Amino acid sequence: MARSSSHANGGSADADLHAAPLTVAAVARSLGVAASTLRTWDRRYGLGPTAHQAGSHRRYTPEDVARLHTMRRLTLRGVAPVDAARIASQAEGSEPDAEQQPDEDDGGSLVLDPLTLAAAAVEPDLGRAVRMLRRAVRDEGVPEAWTNLVVPALEMIDSGRHQLAERPGTYPDGVVHTAFMQVLRELEVSGPVKVRILAGAEDRIAAHVLAGGLAQQDVAAVVVRAERVPANGRSLEWLPERSEVLAVIGNPPPAEAVVSEASDRGDVEIYLLGEESPGIWLPRVHRVRTPRAAMAEIVAAVAG
Repeated sequence: MARSSSHANGGSADADLHAAPLTVAAVARSLGVAASTLRTWDRRYGLGPTAHQAGSHRRYTPEDVARLHTMRRLTLRGVAPVDAARIASQAEGSEPDAEQQPDEDDGGSLVLDPLTLAAAAVEPDLGRAVRMLRRAVRDEGVPEAWTNLVVPALEMIDSGRHQLAERPGTYPDGVVHTAFMQVLRELEVSGPVKVRILAGAEDRIAAHVLAGGLAQQDVAAVVVRAERVPANGRSLEWLPERSEVLAVIGNPPPAEAVVSEASDRGDVEIYLLGEESPGIWLPRVHRVRTPRAAMAEIVAAVAG
């Protein structure tokens, strides 16, 4: 019973978090760091206590402690202290729910850069990653959000992997991809599907980027898994007659047969994307170099 009473009177980190104002010693105990570390973070990065009582030292508020917990989590996962401190100083303690509407996310305070997205993935904070990508997609567009934010963040995550092993459930790449796919699912388009995008597993994400960009232009598209396309003369069963557009990314195994049969059928415009696309020159087959160029041409074809 004595042990239980001691625990209830402040033996847990949760109790420390809610007992404001807190001393340096109490906060250090809740974080599992030395008091000297907190003083260093205060001196170097400005992550110090903000409450002050007359005749006594400054005290840490719950908001101060929340920022320090963010700092602690990021540094434990390999983020440089100066970068972790910058991210932690922008945190406001509690995070809004990941399902909130775009106009309500963080009151415009989100920092949209690859480092912050990488830190959210490493932490992991799926909700914050979703809000970042939602804002980037809304403000810049799907292809730009992918190219300028997601790809550099994934490269940072990969370059920062100095450990040979990871704990179960630790998968920063998966956090970024899951957040991006969630944002793409929010881009609903009414009306019939007008574009089908054929891609193999290695180009699946690129296909979703293209489909999401088209959705922002009110063009409904679906991604077709190349490995599921029937062979033996049945390669176009999934492509309805009088279809608008077929886009092929890369050169998955059924690509040449699909493109040849679609060109012979004569009722669909075909766009080939990527350096590895089939070397086929046939009627109604067009080659484009970038996803942005493909989007422009496909939107024009559907509108025309």
